[in-house]
Amino acid sequence: MFTKIKNIKLLVLAFCAFTLQVTSQEVKSRLQGMVDIPIPGASFSMTYDPKGGPLENVKNISGYAYVFNDYRWEIEDLKMKKNGAVYSADFTVPKNCAFMAFKFYGNTENGLVTDTNQDTGYMLVAFKEPKVKMPGADLAWATFRNKDFNGQFGGYFKDFSIDGDATEYWLKKEVKDHGDRFPEFFDTYFDVLKKQKPEKFQELGSKFLADFTKNMKGLPEEVYTKVHHIYLFDLKNKTKADSLEAVIEKQFPKGSHVRFKAYQKIMPTADATERNKIMNQFLADFPNNSEVPPHQKYFYDNIVKIQFGYYFETKDYKSILAIIPTMNFANLNDAYHQNISKALYLKVVDPAIIETMAVPMIEQMQQKVNDMSYMSELYWSPNQATENAKTQLNNELVIQIRMYDILKKYKEVLETFALLPFEKRYEKASINDIHIKALEAFNKPIIEVLKNAARANTLSEGATAKLKEIFLKEGKKEADFPAYLEQLKKEKKAEEKIALIDIAAPAIKVQSADGKTKDLALNSGKIIVIDFWATWCGPCKKAFPAMQQLVNNFKEDKQVEIYFISTQETKEGYKKEALAYLKEKGLKINTHFDLVKKGGGTNNASFSQYAKIFNSSGIPRKVVIKDGKIRFTSEGYSGNPGQLVDELTNVINTLKNE
Repeated sequence: MFTKIKNIKLLVLAFCAFTLQVTSQEVKSRLQGMVDIPIPGASFSMTYDPKGGPLENVKNISGYAYVFNDYRWEIEDLKMKKNGAVYSADFTVPKNCAFMAFKFYGNTENGLVTDTNQDTGYMLVAFKEPKVKMPGADLAWATFRNKDFNGQFGGYFKDFSIDGDATEYWLKKEVKDHGDRFPEFFDTYFDVLKKQKPEKFQELGSKFLADFTKNMKGLPEEVYTKVHHIYLFDLKNKTKADSLEAVIEKQFPKGSHVRFKAYQKIMPTADATERNKIMNQFLADFPNNSEVPPHQKYFYDNIVKIQFGYYFETKDYKSILAIIPTMNFANLNDAYHQNISKALYLKVVDPAIIETMAVPMIEQMQQKVNDMSYMSELYWSPNQATENAKTQLNNELVIQIRMYDILKKYKEVLETFALLPFEKRYEKASINDIHIKALEAFNKPIIEVLKNAARANTLSEGATAKLKEIFLKEGKKEADFPAYLEQLKKEKKAEEKIALIDIAAPAIKVQSADGKTKDLALNSGKIIVIDFWATWCGPCKKAFPAMQQLVNNFKEDKQVEIYFISTQETKEGYKKEALAYLKEKGLKINTHFDLVKKGGGTNNASFSQYAKIFNSSGIPRKVVIKDGKIRFTSEGYSGNPGQLVDELTNVINTLKNE
């Protein structure tokens, strides 16, 4: 089946040698200490210096490694520790590791930033002993660096890729040196054949599988199912596929293939009650145990979430309480978000009933926060999965606080606050208000909560008034309060840099309350602040007090114009409703209305052009324009009026100083 390689091009060998050499040289720039001959089980310490790379100005840097371990790709964290301007990065080579590629990353305001040494990579091949590579080393070297086979590694390389000939060379070398392990990677060999010989693929592929299947006796089911998949989807040979399927079902009656076929019967069933019966039968026939392969674990994740939703909808809360202890963290979080949180927000279930389920769910989530249920193939490292779980738990604890507030259980409110990390307690003005209310219910002092909320710039109007009242009771002057507030904000963080953009602003045509239309002068030299909103948009309305403050702050400034544009309205009479709402709330905001596009429908003629630019039609949408260019934009509202006013004020002042 495997012929000896003839006429291997010197170019391929030279290229591979060059790649290894360049890797060694380039790595010294930012990652030092990569051992020349890493041995499985051994530990080594590297030094990572972000200077000159994409992570140079990132505050906290972490790292992980993609490892090819016993012919399977895995992801392992690096033990990182900051030492001045550099980081130590400790790593223990897994027992059967053949290849590793390191990746460093950091979270920024603009998202995740990574460093893989550009297109050179931080890569190592593992050795059993000097000059003897580990089984799988050549296979990993062949596929990790080829764009046709490395899509699962999160864009490790941007443009670099070896060609098919080089991949085929290293793959055949793996077969030659470790033919006994070939059944574990025959599908990769087949994929290379498909890429390299497309014109002869049907012929060569059929012959390849015919030879391979003669010696499959005693191999695990995974090999059989891969062959079945190739026959059915790659070679389009249904006869062969059906024949092999019969063999699989006979040899592995409770295996992954039969399990998959049973699972397929669940989703097409429209009737919820009947679908639940099928799911229960599936769980009885195929228990979720150690025999379930990792790639089929999602069956059980989907089933438990569907069942939770079904029991919640049918008010079978007893069954929900029975399945909660069986759920992993990720499933609990999804069920909490999709059912508990939603029901509280929509007020469709009595909060007292919700509490009976929410409390045990949070208790289980606390116990299982480190269960790695967010690990999905190579998407996250263990540390990333755990950090995500902790973030999700904190988010649900905030919902739990809102629930206890509705129930007026202020003791539980304070106990839940104590579970949150310090920074998380002061993220939202509305949560700060609940915290203050709970403290006041027990006649406890609120000054520290008020100060911390001020430092985080998350004071509501009511909380600001309470802080001001305490300030004045201390015998201080009202005129000094604004400076006191600003000082508290400065204690929390340094001045933030505003991320400005530079995009041509589409024309905006609006209608005023009296029905007259006009084009906004976007290229007048003035700074134009636009707030797109709608009467049906709750966050839009909640942000109005902050926007009113912004209007008040700049009403005498001739360089600044602020426009409120009602858009995406669908019901009749929206103009009257918008004006009535502003009057009712005492808002001195002069709103305009977006025009209806030709052909009718919603009034989003101007906003739709901006939605295309931002790939989102979400509102509220703030847009700041100067000299005909969009210089800043934001979507949504955090619930913190101070943050919104400060953010837009900083943008305006930055543009003034250009």
